[in-house]
Amino acid sequence: MRSGVDELQRSLATMQVSAQSPDGAVQATVNADGDLVGLRLDQQACREWDVETLARVIVETVQSASAGKHRQVEQLVTTHRVPDEAA
Repeated sequence: MRSGVDELQRSLATMQVSAQSPDGAVQATVNADGDLVGLRLDQQACREWDVETLARVIVETVQSASAGKHRQVEQLVTTHRVPDEAA
């Protein structure tokens, strides 16, 4: 059981989840804590979009990465869950 917990902790410690905006102009990466650890912006989008549009797309992309992170954490926990002991 302990090795499963250790493996889960290692997986969470190294987890990074990325998401892209629908047009691929913004890519955001978050870690298991939901902290933004990477952000890539297409130079063309930076030149053509106004700051409000760019900010909105960044926020939406970070939220998408965070949602993906939640799904992956849930999947990891489910995978490493210890089966209930029979009564």
